[in-house]
This record gives sequence, C-alpha cells and structure tokens, in this order.
Amino acid sequence: MSIAEFFILKKYRSQGIGEQVATQIFDHFPGSWEVRQTAFNLGAQAFWSKVISQYTNGVFYEGFLNDDRWHGPIKTFDNSDQLLT
Repeated sequence: MSIAEFFILKKYRSQGIGEQVATQIFDHFPGSWEVRQTAFNLGAQAFWSKVISQYTNGVFYEGFLNDDRWHGPIKTFDNSDQLLT
C-alpha cells in the first residue's frame, strides 16, 4: 500500500482529523505500507513521522528514496499482523 497524496484543509488541521483518517486507512488495509513526502514539505514530514510512530509504536523505517519511483523522504512499515476493527 502507498500514500503519496494526503491533504487536510487548513481550517481542519491541528484537530486530530488527519491522524484519525490516516489511522482508519491503515487499519482498513493491513499490509506493507510506504508513505512518501516531498523533500521541501517539512510539515508533512513531521506529521507522518508523528502519526506513523504512534501507529507502529516506533517500529518503522524512515529514509530517503532516490530512484525511478521517487526522489524524497519515505516512511515504511508493515501492519499485516493488525486485527481489523
């Protein structure tokens, strides 16, 4: 699974809505995930680091991909063992 585009309107940010939606998506689709951010979007990088760290209890990979698929930060994790709720 992959998330490369995720947007919450400014007036709804900092209310936990983005985290709730992301968590529901992750819960609904167990498997191997990658979440990409553009290198200049520091807000997105901070958001995803926080959300994924909390979701995975810190068990995820954070790196920089530089290949034909993507040039920028990427976070990966696997939630295959999560129970569907």
